[in-house]
Amino acid sequence: MSWGPVQPAGLDLGDAGAAAESSTRGAPAAAHAARSRAQQIFLGGNQLPGRWARQSRFVVLETGFGLGHNFLATWAAWQQDSLRCERLVYLGIDPHPPLQANLARAHAGSPFSALADLLARQWPLPTPDLHCLDFDGGRVRLLLALGDVSQVLPELVAQVDAFYLDGFAAPRDPGQSDA
Repeated sequence: MSWGPVQPAGLDLGDAGAAAESSTRGAPAAAHAARSRAQQIFLGGNQLPGRWARQSRFVVLETGFGLGHNFLATWAAWQQDSLRCERLVYLGIDPHPPLQANLARAHAGSPFSALADLLARQWPLPTPDLHCLDFDGGRVRLLLALGDVSQVLPELVAQVDAFYLDGFAAPRDPGQSDA
């Protein structure tokens, strides 16, 4: 697989709790706003956790992993749900992942800081590849595809139960089209 090169996201972590990505598709977002968006738009929009209840496996695909807010919110909801699926598989795609140190700093003091610390400990180098990270004794698996979504998706073969589609902003991502 050659989805590269991968250019790590530049992050401005000047304000506590507010990380601004300076990559082509980043935007300032306070940690609480990102958490609220993840819960309302992505979890709520996909009727989670209800849809994964008592399933053996549930797969989520996200097309813009970024700082991992949606993954962390999904993982936290999974942990708190007594009827959760046996195994949660989360496939995240991102061409501009943060560096490990920036990921840890971006989530310091956030509601998901404990989970973010676990994520940061396993965070891969920014290489164009499919990275496999296991959590909760292997019951939560993050498959992190670092590369451009237009190159990654055609090579994936997956049965997906829920989609978290990244919003597109033309002024910040001129390489994409409206179609």
